[in-house]
Amino acid sequence: MTTLENTINNHLDVTESAIGHFSSLLKNKDNLNIRIGIRDSGCSGYAYFLEFSKEINSDDIEFNFKQFKIIVDKKSFIFLNGTTIDYVREGVNSNLTFINPNVSAECGCGESFSI
Repeated sequence: MTTLENTINNHLDVTESAIGHFSSLLKNKDNLNIRIGIRDSGCSGYAYFLEFSKEINSDDIEFNFKQFKIIVDKKSFIFLNGTTIDYVREGVNSNLTFINPNVSAECGCGESFSI
């Protein structure tokens, strides 16, 4: 697992499996990064989102890898600080998981959470 620290109190943990997944998604896509954040959604209040992004805004926190960056806006990072991002394969299924110490409850379907 790689712990990425932007400042002394800001960190994300990213497993090698997740790093490999992000690298394969971005293969042959120049100047694209991974943007991760949260938005209002679902029955519990919030949901994670992941998207490709070329732009880095002045209020973004950057976590650098050799092949790409993970970008998180400061508002989302308040709720993501300390989160572990993993890519899990179970049988024929695979997905990203967020192990977030800030989450107080998750909905039954696992699509949204509350803080």
